[in-house]
Amino acid sequence: MERETMLWWKRPNRVLLINLREGDEPRIDAEALVADAKRFSATAFCISGGGIVAFYQTRIAEQRISSALGNRDLLAEIVPVAHREGLKVLARIDPSCAPKALADVHPEWFSRDLDGQLCEVSDHYVTCPSAAYYRERLPEVVTEILREYAVDGIWNNAGKFGAWDTTVCHCDACQASFGAETGARIPVAENWSDPNWRAFNQWRYRQIASWVRLMHEAIHRANPAAIFISAVQLMESLETIQIGGWDIDYWLDAQDVLTFECQRRNTVPWWPGLQAKYLAGLGPERPRWMTASYFYPWWRLSATPEAENRAWIAQQFANGVSSWLHINGGYSPLFDRRMLSPMREVYARLASWEQYFEAARSVAAVAIVFSRFSQDNYGRDTPDARYFDSVRGAYCALQEAHIPFDVLSDKFLDAATLGRYGAVVLPNAACLTQACVEALTAYVRGGGALVLTFETGRYDEHGDRAARPTLDALIGAQRNGIRHDLKSSYAKLERRDDPLLADLGDTDLIPNDGALVELDLDDAVTREVPLTLIPPVIAHSGATISIPEYSAIGSGTDIPVVLRGQHGAGRVVYFANQIDALFHRYGFPDLGRVFANAVAWAAGESRVLVVDAPDHVDITHMRQEVNGHRRDLVHLINFPVGKHVNSGWRHPGTRIRPVDDIVIRLRCDSGSVPSEVRTASTETQLAFTLRAGWVEVVVSRLDDHEIVVFDFASTNKN
Repeated sequence: MERETMLWWKRPNRVLLINLREGDEPRIDAEALVADAKRFSATAFCISGGGIVAFYQTRIAEQRISSALGNRDLLAEIVPVAHREGLKVLARIDPSCAPKALADVHPEWFSRDLDGQLCEVSDHYVTCPSAAYYRERLPEVVTEILREYAVDGIWNNAGKFGAWDTTVCHCDACQASFGAETGARIPVAENWSDPNWRAFNQWRYRQIASWVRLMHEAIHRANPAAIFISAVQLMESLETIQIGGWDIDYWLDAQDVLTFECQRRNTVPWWPGLQAKYLAGLGPERPRWMTASYFYPWWRLSATPEAENRAWIAQQFANGVSSWLHINGGYSPLFDRRMLSPMREVYARLASWEQYFEAARSVAAVAIVFSRFSQDNYGRDTPDARYFDSVRGAYCALQEAHIPFDVLSDKFLDAATLGRYGAVVLPNAACLTQACVEALTAYVRGGGALVLTFETGRYDEHGDRAARPTLDALIGAQRNGIRHDLKSSYAKLERRDDPLLADLGDTDLIPNDGALVELDLDDAVTREVPLTLIPPVIAHSGATISIPEYSAIGSGTDIPVVLRGQHGAGRVVYFANQIDALFHRYGFPDLGRVFANAVAWAAGESRVLVVDAPDHVDITHMRQEVNGHRRDLVHLINFPVGKHVNSGWRHPGTRIRPVDDIVIRLRCDSGSVPSEVRTASTETQLAFTLRAGWVEVVVSRLDDHEIVVFDFASTNKN
């Protein structure tokens, strides 16, 4: 489709999310607001509409109008000015709570705790997604907005159970819905050993998905051209995701643009990259958006440091996601304005790079699988230690080794999806469906490669232990019990020339900890055992450290820590320990290096990009087709370094330190050669060399974000 006729939301976009607070209205001027949005190089912005409070002159008697609005109508004032200036407008709704007075008229609309009490937040009561406020009143609100104002779409915020850190809902509507589906009542307490609790947890995801679909239908009835997007997150805000019932996999058909929020900052600095990659895995041909906050989430008037937000936003763009910037309190007389100018600069650069964004797709040869079933039904009440740390460690190991990769949902692993990759990584994806196991098995038999860790696939999606002989056959061993309490243990290097042990240097061992799956090796299978277990070296059982004079290793074992081998036409690496989680927790470079070596060996010749840069430089490898020719885009993102020593809850660094002389090697296709290599920031051409089918360039300096553009031409003279 030609760009001129493409729907606006399918093109690259830069969006401002302007959250208004009740009382801001006297300071809002439509012309000034739109002019400010244009100074951010925005293509669209989202403005507060209705739900908790209306910022327009609603005719719905029970929807409260903002107390400072008076006779004004912000939607009527702002939307025409935005459209005149070429900007699209989304109206924000929030169904999470409603005025207390409504509980006297419609008590059935509200969430109830175990004792039947209403849940109060900011002088409002929390509403219930199973009840008519969500399922009748909110469709009425969006219908009114769309029919009375020419807004271009609806953004839903906080449509979820347990809003604003409240409790599990036990209202009559929830009890009736859950009972009709399961024949049981909602459990009184979280208990992951109880099948009824796990069924209830799964019901919440489906319940929110059914509401999202209902809203999507209502919005498109009111205005078929309007779009609908609903806020959701992945992994790093579990206290919101899990109790809320948020799983975007269940409502892909009811989202016009796949969208994640990405605002929390008490987490790993590459969370935006993980979410962006996951969105791309769900919909590589669909538009994808993501919010980034201008502020600290708990301090909405204080700006996030520039160095942090530059890397935060760069990861989104580099993985094919259009970025939103969420500004809250900008009309307050007390506000932190220091980052406004830097963020305008960032968004202006994204606007100038539009040509390198549109229709760019990842060509990574490796994928990491994320499993929400493992998050819940294996992670249970300690998901960080049991599951998330494995994903985090795998992600960080590949990132630091500069191996481009995607992130896939385990719910959509089929032959077509798996066939795009040379290697697929499953970091302790313990809970897998039988269909998923069968697809992975067929993938390896057809020539694919797997890297598995610890208890991957030992349980079904419900968290029940499952016999998985096909996975054990791929590994070449039967997995039995688990050896625990391995603190102060090691893994012994058995073969120095093994590819998994490359670049470790002069050492005989690497650290180990935690637990290890015990294996009965299949003697009929040929495999390598590069690492074996050295038992804990401690003073006594329960001690945290050994006596220096008695810290010698008495003996090793033949217990495998990792297996590497062929399976038919494919390759399999299995780590019996928790190498990925240990790398995240301790940061031992050897653990990340061995893990990345395993992925590189598994991927084999499918790897086409090699980057020599410090480990705090993130990369992605995207590709476009331009006038029938290949264009490769290598994004370089410089993460801030120099973390505060005393800030245990905040992981990002504080300064961007320029990096010099990054070497990039990219494999050419047969029949094509590079015609030009340049940097996107200055359009400066780079000298390149061709050697044995690879093109090599040196990037002399990286500040925060750069795109190295490789344009290719055909060598076919016909």
